[in-house]
Amino acid sequence: MCETAKSNVAVLVLNLDGAHFLDDCFQSLLRNAGPPFDIYLIDNCSKDDSVSLTESKYPTVGIIRNNRNLGFAGAYDQAVRALDYEYVVLLNNDTVVEDNWLKPLFDVMASDSRVAACGSKILMAWDRSTIDHAGGMLTMIGSGLDRGKWTKDEGRYQECIEVGFGCGCSLMIRRSAYLEVGGFDPGYVIYHEDVDLCWRMRLVGYTIMYVPDSVVYHHLGGGVIRSVEHPFKTFLCQKNRLSNMVVNMGRTMLPVALMVSTAYDAVRAVRFVQMRRWDLLKMLLKGYAAVIGDYASLRRRRRDIQSRRRVPDKALGKFIAPIVRSAIEYRRIVKPQITAQ
Repeated sequence: MCETAKSNVAVLVLNLDGAHFLDDCFQSLLRNAGPPFDIYLIDNCSKDDSVSLTESKYPTVGIIRNNRNLGFAGAYDQAVRALDYEYVVLLNNDTVVEDNWLKPLFDVMASDSRVAACGSKILMAWDRSTIDHAGGMLTMIGSGLDRGKWTKDEGRYQECIEVGFGCGCSLMIRRSAYLEVGGFDPGYVIYHEDVDLCWRMRLVGYTIMYVPDSVVYHHLGGGVIRSVEHPFKTFLCQKNRLSNMVVNMGRTMLPVALMVSTAYDAVRAVRFVQMRRWDLLKMLLKGYAAVIGDYASLRRRRRDIQSRRRVPDKALGKFIAPIVRSAIEYRRIVKPQITAQ
């Protein structure tokens, strides 16, 4: 679908009503040199002309049509399991990739069988000098912390290094490792599912790499949920980060993490009350209710994950952001975007 040689790489572009993004995304992909790769559009039951546009203008792009919106996690999980490639790349539809975007990811992945995932440097499409993601750290509250978020790209993040997680906006995955750890949990829908996947890969001994020579420009949100203050986004982030803590943290880390998480949510709740954001406060509490209601399933997942882990929490320490640093960064990133109704 992109060169005639047999490919062991599939680029999976997830889409929901994103026809206005697809030309830029596909054209940038088709300019890429390097290893042969196939392109697939995974369409989550779009109501716009995404599928017809792809069929007419990009006949070499394979199309996977879902008859309903499976979310990020569910749609990708179904596609990765169905497509028999050694490597798959998850790519948001609202991205433009550099001409040499794929090869650096492939070279790092192919050089070491212990590498389960490689993430790109992601810059803002509206200001290509501003960082969206330069590799990620895990946190004590079960979420991820993007290195360099909303800072200027001035050469600070140019080293190819191990990180806690790679952003699902542009992430190459070794399919065998993905299947080994169980893949995405479709129940996550979207948000922190990439953190969960990479966390589980690390627990069984794989490494996650940040590859700065692979560059992507991201429009942010893909037209789905753009705002940090969106109530449904608040609910999903809350539910999923708490789930990450319950299933992935060991016995020594989890009690401390629960205390840190409670303090974090207390601060958030006070802020929401002060700003009269009752909708966000409701979603915060709804996240707790969802985790409690799903506790039996989470316990089963935890038993399975913890029984197969080969890496103790202590060995993951350098990939978990310190509590104070996390607090400072979250305040810098999130607070300016929470507004009163």
